[in-house]
Parts: sequence; structure tokens; C-alpha cells
Amino acid sequence: MLFTWLVLLSSCFIWQMTETQLIYRLNKIECQVNQSRVSNVSCHVKAINWNMAVVNMDCFMIVPLIKPVVRVQVFWKDYSNQYKPFLVDVTVNLCEVIERRNFIPYGVIIWKLFKRFTNANHSCPFSGQLTARDGYLETSLLPPFPQGLYLISLVFMDTNSTNKDYVGTMKFFLQVMEQIKRKKKPRS
Repeated sequence: MLFTWLVLLSSCFIWQMTETQLIYRLNKIECQVNQSRVSNVSCHVKAINWNMAVVNMDCFMIVPLIKPVVRVQVFWKDYSNQYKPFLVDVTVNLCEVIERRNFIPYGVIIWKLFKRFTNANHSCPFSGQLTARDGYLETSLLPPFPQGLYLISLVFMDTNSTNKDYVGTMKFFLQVMEQIKRKKKPRS
């Protein structure tokens, strides 16, 4: 009986996943930095079409990031229009993920996105001009979230043996939604 229910639930889940294509569309980005460590910050979202928007960011690291630690938090916008914590609150030592000594899934996702869209695609430390061009969240990298509005917060810290130094925060506002399909036929 338990096996029957398991098969029924999994078939419904698989049917739902094949029926609709969920996408993660970026709506807005906010960047706050420690002015003594980072300067010349710019970050903005550029809409490409109804289904996709890309992020472009620039900053100059005054003080190099020796051992970056990233705190990843996900928040869900509820019916009262407030962001509430949603499942993910993890701290990742980025250098350990880069050197393949740590395989925290959210750290690996962040590193894959950094390697693909930024010039910070090398081992630690990070210094100088850091740029991100045409970045977006791939559906294949993330687990399927329920449809709705989300906030993903990345807080960057630099650690040494005695203390943590705040570097900056990036807040990505995104919408999980079904892919909008084009109704008109393309001209031939």
C-alpha cells in the first residue's frame, strides 16, 4: 500500500514537472558594500524578454578578499507582503569550495555561477576589478521552488584567524513562475 502511494505521488510530481517549465526571473538587485573595502560599485538588472533578465555588476576591491565566506539566505514573500525565511540559511567558505575541499550544494551553485558569469573564476585571493556580465539563474542549477516572489541574500565576509570583516551584501529579488510562451507564430 505504501509503495502504491509512493508511485502515485512521484508520478504526479513528474507529470507536474514535465507539464510546466518553471523559470527564475530576476526583478531587481540591491548592492550594499563596506566603503573601506570596496569602491565604484554598480549593479543593475536588464530585462531581455518576458522570461529572462540578466544582472551586470562592477566593483573594485580596495582590500583583497583573502578567505571569503558567503552567507546564503532565501526569503519568501508571503501574503502580507513581507519576506519570511524560506528553507535556506547556510554559510559557505568559498575558498574551500573552489579548492574542492567542501561540497556544500549551495556553495557549489554559487561557484558555478561565479565561474560562468564573472571574472572571479580563479582561486583565492580575489582583488582588483571584479565584474559580472549577463548573469542569470539557470533552472537546472536550482531545486524547484514553489511559484512566488523570493529574495536571495548573499552576505560576503572576509575571515582570518581572529575576526570576520564585512565586505558587502547582494540582494537578488526574483520571481519563480511558469515560462511565458509566445502566442504569435513567428514570421517566415
